[in-house]
Amino acid sequence: MQQVETTSPPSQSLNLNRRLLAWSFKEIRFGQLWPISVALTLIIACVFALSALAERMEQVIVKQGKDALTADLVYRSSNPVPESLIAKAESSDAEMASMVSYATMAFSDQDMMLVSVKAVDDAYPLRGELILNDGSQNQSHVAPGELWLDERVISALKVNYGDVVTIGDADLTVSGRISQEPGLTFNPFQQMPSAMIHASDVERTGALQMGSRVRYQQFFVGEDAVLQNLKQGIELSPSDRWRDHNSRSRTGDMFTRTTQYLSLTVAIVVIMAATTLVLTCQHYVSGRRTTVAMLKSIGASTKWIGRWLLIQVLLLISIGIVFGTGIGYLLEVLLRVPLGGLLPDPLPSYGMLPAIISISTCVLIGIPALGIPMLNLLKTLRLMFFSLLSQTTAKAGG
Repeated sequence: MQQVETTSPPSQSLNLNRRLLAWSFKEIRFGQLWPISVALTLIIACVFALSALAERMEQVIVKQGKDALTADLVYRSSNPVPESLIAKAESSDAEMASMVSYATMAFSDQDMMLVSVKAVDDAYPLRGELILNDGSQNQSHVAPGELWLDERVISALKVNYGDVVTIGDADLTVSGRISQEPGLTFNPFQQMPSAMIHASDVERTGALQMGSRVRYQQFFVGEDAVLQNLKQGIELSPSDRWRDHNSRSRTGDMFTRTTQYLSLTVAIVVIMAATTLVLTCQHYVSGRRTTVAMLKSIGASTKWIGRWLLIQVLLLISIGIVFGTGIGYLLEVLLRVPLGGLLPDPLPSYGMLPAIISISTCVLIGIPALGIPMLNLLKTLRLMFFSLLSQTTAKAGG
C-alpha cells in the first residue's frame, strides 16, 4: 500500500504541521494526553515552589549565619592576633573589626558582679546590628571612654546612666544599656551579662594579666577568594580557629540541616512525579497502539507519525512549563504562609534559578518518560490494526 508522501512544498508542510498541532490539542482536551499534561505541570509546579523556597531559605540561612558571626570569616585565638594577618588583610580588599573578650569583676557603690567584657574597635560589628541606647537615642558603635552595660548588670549594680562603674582598675562612666547584640545567643540565662568598652580602654582596666582567660577575635568581610587567601596565609596553633557560616557548631548544624531537609523534599517530589509520569505515559501508549496501527494501515509513514508524536511531546512540555511555573509561583507563596513568623521581611529574591531547575527537571524527566514509550509506539506493525479489528468484530459477533 502506498504511504503518505513525506516530502512536500513548504506551504503544504506548514499546513500539515498546523493540522497536526490542532489534532494534538484535541488529543489533550478529549483524549488521554491530559493526564500527562497535568503530570508535567505538577512536576514543574512542585519543583519550582520548593526550589524557590529552598533558594530563599538558603540565602536567609547564609545571611543569618554570617550575622551570627558578625562577619563572613572570624579568626579566634587565645593569643593576640598576628600582625602578619592584620597586614595581609589591610593589603587586600577585606574589611576588618576586632574584639577582645574576657571575664572580670564590675564594681559600683552599691554592689559588684562578674561580667563578660567585650572590647571592640570602631568598625565592630561588620554584620548584624548592635543597638546601644543612652536613654534618648540609639547608636551602633562604641566610642573610646564609653561603657555600655547589659540590662542585668545595670539592675544588679543598681546604677543609672552617668554613674561610675569600675571595670578592673578603670573607672568608667555608664553611657547606656546594650539593647541588642549581633549574633545568635542560645542560652542567655546561663551566660555572663555583657559590658562593652572600646578596644583602646583595655589596658586601663588592667584585667589582662599573665594566665588570664582571654579570647581574641578578628572579623573579616570580603570576597570568598580574598578570605580564602587569608586563611591559607597563616599557620594555626592549637588555640587558633577559623570560623565561618559552614563551621561545625550548633548554629552551623542548624543551618546545614535546614538546607538538607529542603533538598531532600525536592528530591522526593521529583522521584514521585517521575514515577507518576512514567506510569501515565505507559497507559497512554497502551491505548494508542490501535491508532498508530490504523494510521500505518492507511498509508501513514513512520516519519509522519513520528512528527505527530513529537509535536505532542513538545506541546505537552510547553503547556507544563507555562502552567507549571505559574502554579509553582502561587504554591511557593502558600508554602510561606505557615513560615510567616519565622522568615525575615523583606525576603531575598530567588531570581531565575527555580525556573531553570524546574524546567530542566521537567525536560530531563519528560523526554525519557515520553520518548521511550513513544519510540516503542512507532514500532507498532500496521497489520496489528487488522488483527485488533478482527478480534473486536469476533467479540461483537459472539
